[in-house]
Amino acid sequence: MIELAYYDNGLSFSKLEYPYELDKLKIGKFEYFNKHLGMSDYMGNFSSWLKRPSVTLIVGINDITIVGWVMTERWKQNAKDGRPIYVLRAIEVSPAIARKGIGKVLFLLSFKACIGHMLTKPVNSVAKAFFLSLGFQEPGKNCPVDLSSYPGYLFLPEGYVFNTMPDELNLSKDGISECQKDISNKDVPQPGSVSSSAQNDVAVSAKQTVPIKGNVQYNAAKTVPKTETGAQNVGSQVCTSVPETKDTPDPVALKNREFLKEHKMMSQCACGEYMTHKYVISGKSPGYLFICAACGKERYFLKG
Repeated sequence: MIELAYYDNGLSFSKLEYPYELDKLKIGKFEYFNKHLGMSDYMGNFSSWLKRPSVTLIVGINDITIVGWVMTERWKQNAKDGRPIYVLRAIEVSPAIARKGIGKVLFLLSFKACIGHMLTKPVNSVAKAFFLSLGFQEPGKNCPVDLSSYPGYLFLPEGYVFNTMPDELNLSKDGISECQKDISNKDVPQPGSVSSSAQNDVAVSAKQTVPIKGNVQYNAAKTVPKTETGAQNVGSQVCTSVPETKDTPDPVALKNREFLKEHKMMSQCACGEYMTHKYVISGKSPGYLFICAACGKERYFLKG
């Protein structure tokens, strides 16, 4: 665990490195991911993500309780200018501390830790307004990341300068530097365009609407992205996308799964199909299983 920042009131922010670090922590109360996706096992999913070198998970901790988190993932290839690309997949803050700037801090720390361009895909207009307020831009023809095949994504260029940081937040320069080195050491990408295999969609939220401003040389053209099918907005919650967990269980017996509904992905299966069948899984490894509607391939498994 690498501490990145803290407030004098005891709230701290750290990058988790190993699944066993979760054993010393508790999960706080979260609403969106649980209510709309049935992900009751936050710790199980955190543990799964931490096993993947491409994932960066930063958490806000009050005493020993996780009260906020942000997850980014490294895309498999670099941008056209050779720089790394990271996707802000998910950000969420406990309702108990919502609207206090915690979501903004989680985002800023994530952007500082992941040196490179950043992308995100808002799933509704409220989410889009939130990310635009943070400095994300709609990709234009000069964007170093080719997003022509990925409608709806917003782009934040490397080196974007933020004018403000909370005065009461104590940053750990050593911790941020260590985190940057740790993330860059895991990068072994190939230059070129982004890979569709890095795209999967599950909505989560951050109850955070505090705008921050910045300036950058990149000049983005104005286009209107499509919103994600099936994702819902609740109040002021801001939604983005999060990747699948890779620890899919052994083939699930038909008696242990129940069909819920069809779900459209934002990326194609290898067979070219977008639609999946969503199943609720019971038994020793409960959760939600998404299977391609065309070829029957398992797209991902979400622990419940």
